[in-house]
Amino acid sequence: MGHRVFALVAAWAAAGCYYYQPLATADLTPGTYLSATITDTGADHLARTIGPDVRSIRGRLLTADAAELRLSVLGVSLHHGEDITWRGEAVSVNREYVIQLQRRKLAKGRTVLIAGATLISMVTTYKVFQGVGLIPSNTGGTPPPK
Repeated sequence: MGHRVFALVAAWAAAGCYYYQPLATADLTPGTYLSATITDTGADHLARTIGPDVRSIRGRLLTADAAELRLSVLGVSLHHGEDITWRGEAVSVNREYVIQLQRRKLAKGRTVLIAGATLISMVTTYKVFQGVGLIPSNTGGTPPPK
């Protein structure tokens, strides 16, 4: 039981909390998770590829040169607030259509806080249910009558 709980907490904590930070340099490394905010003209030109009303594209950078970015798209945000999930399809975006590039960063403090709170609540729940007899304990003693 303890190993399962630990594995669950570890997997959940690995998901983590993220935020987006504007890129400090123009040096783009393939594999970086980016969010590209698109101009209205860019949204019009990309409508056939990505769909209408696109505000931003999120995904992993495949390649980058002076003219375009090629992303493995994992999500698209629309102007009216809807988010659409993608499955990593490759899309090329002309750099002249990009208003802003942001890189996803792990929020270490928030991730540790949430993982710690989750762990404490799971241990507390386990102890409470163990105390009322819903989870068998190995304390010995006589077995209950049948």
